[in-house]
Amino acid sequence: MSLRDDALYASYRRLQKPLFNVLYRQLWQAEECEDVIHDAYVRVWARRASVAESSLDALVWTTALNLARNRLRWRKLWRHTTLDEDLPQPGPAPSSALAALEVRRALQRLPAASREVLLLSEFSGLCGREIAALLHIPPGTVASRKHHAVAQLKALLGESSHA
Repeated sequence: MSLRDDALYASYRRLQKPLFNVLYRQLWQAEECEDVIHDAYVRVWARRASVAESSLDALVWTTALNLARNRLRWRKLWRHTTLDEDLPQPGPAPSSALAALEVRRALQRLPAASREVLLLSEFSGLCGREIAALLHIPPGTVASRKHHAVAQLKALLGESSHA
């Protein structure tokens, strides 16, 4: 049952971009996202003797998401970083930068469970059933959390939820 090198490399090539897309919208720091992805693969590699290829991608996703959660908890605990740190300050910034800042702040205001489902459904390339399996929740909960997250995000951004 030992994991082959080529299976791990293939998984990395397949998941690197989707993982980065989801993690970036949680951590908002590119270097930190890359660190989390690499740490996840190192941890999986360390356990390769007991990892089946059929569960490899799910294990990488779970490991990376858990590592990102740990980093976010660490930030909160130590007040290491704030939402406004390293962000462009309002002023003569282009409207697209301000819009991106508004979206980022709105995403941070969503409940963590809803934000995670929304980000996974929009940026991971996983279907609802796969997200449900990854998060160990029913598929209906995935759909419900996504629906509520989209509605809340629209409300936070001042859009009509009927649009």
